[in-house]
Amino acid sequence: MKKLLILLLFAILLLAACNDEGEATENTGEENTDNTTENETDAGTSEEAEQKKVYQIGETAVITSDLYEFDYEVTVNDFQLTKEVDDSTIDDYLSGAREEDVFAVVDITIKNISDQSYVPNQMFSANFSGIDEEGGHTSYDEFFPEGDEELAPGDEVEGHLVYTTTTDYADAFLLKYEFTSDTETHFELPNPEK
Repeated sequence: MKKLLILLLFAILLLAACNDEGEATENTGEENTDNTTENETDAGTSEEAEQKKVYQIGETAVITSDLYEFDYEVTVNDFQLTKEVDDSTIDDYLSGAREEDVFAVVDITIKNISDQSYVPNQMFSANFSGIDEEGGHTSYDEFFPEGDEELAPGDEVEGHLVYTTTTDYADAFLLKYEFTSDTETHFELPNPEK
């Protein structure tokens, strides 16, 4: 009798296990469908990102701060690769600098078009990267002391953002404001050495 009861219990457990596998298969199918939808949504977002306007040297971009929700204008006035900026040499910043190591100097104008005062270096920064790269590097703030002063509504400040790179790093570079936000804005900077 005990053997019959154990056999019956085993059959019930086997049936329950088979029934659970069927439900798991259905859930997996649903998850795959959801993943496809997510991938399609991601593809749409990627396409939108690729369609963002890319500004050139001399053009002015109106940018909205994603974090602080105010507008500001940025104009890239000039871009150069150089061994020295503001009496500092590349050797001062890179120990064992090679011949191709240089400063990337981006001359900019920032205009406060909001109705509140702010200190630019405290509110936003610009990332610098190769044209096809995600991410990037932030500038050395000591080369842009003007960005540490309060900027009143309607006022503008000129200065330069300084990064380190190499002359052969890329054919073109990107300056990125509001990086990884919906208002990310790019300036394309052709490599003057190419």
